[in-house]
Amino acid sequence: MAGITLAGLVAVGLALAVPLLRDRSQQRLERRADREVTATAQRTRAALLAEPSAREADLRLAADTVDGVEVLTAAAGAAEVRLVFRVRVAKTAASVFGWQRADATGCFAQVVRPGTTPAPLERLPCPR
Repeated sequence: MAGITLAGLVAVGLALAVPLLRDRSQQRLERRADREVTATAQRTRAALLAEPSAREADLRLAADTVDGVEVLTAAAGAAEVRLVFRVRVAKTAASVFGWQRADATGCFAQVVRPGTTPAPLERLPCPR
């Protein structure tokens, strides 16, 4: 009788714990994907600021060379170019619950001015 009760308690405990563990594992994967979006945006910023000519076409090409980056707009001003780009990351991971997937997206703007102090990277809401 005690064995059946113990087995029942273990079954109920597992039924409650497994979804919580799966959610936690998924949240960890989503946080990793978000961090990778930010890291990719920083790599894109570095590529943009390293472009010596600071012409719109050259900056668009520099951003396009970074994996996961899509240039949304490039607007040339009097002495600057404002580039808005989207970063998309898809992460997959194996776990005891099978394969898990997390998709993360972020939109950013970078103003590039030749020969001056670089402008900070700006995070924007993504257009639909």
